[in-house]
Amino acid sequence: MKLEYDKEVDGLYIWFVDIEKDKPNYDSEIWPNEFKDEFGILFDKNGHIMGIEIQPASKYFNKNILTK
Repeated sequence: MKLEYDKEVDGLYIWFVDIEKDKPNYDSEIWPNEFKDEFGILFDKNGHIMGIEIQPASKYFNKNILTK
């Protein structure tokens, strides 16, 4: 598992795969209304979960932790 923070979009990415290696397998994402369109689930071409995206991450996490 790898965490990435993009401060420009205030997005936290939690990857369950080696994203550098598996990036070509990325296919789609969903942003369920139940999560107020703030949590996205990222899928590969086989329908497996690659990771989760959280926007705005600073709403849920301390910015000091995100920028480390």
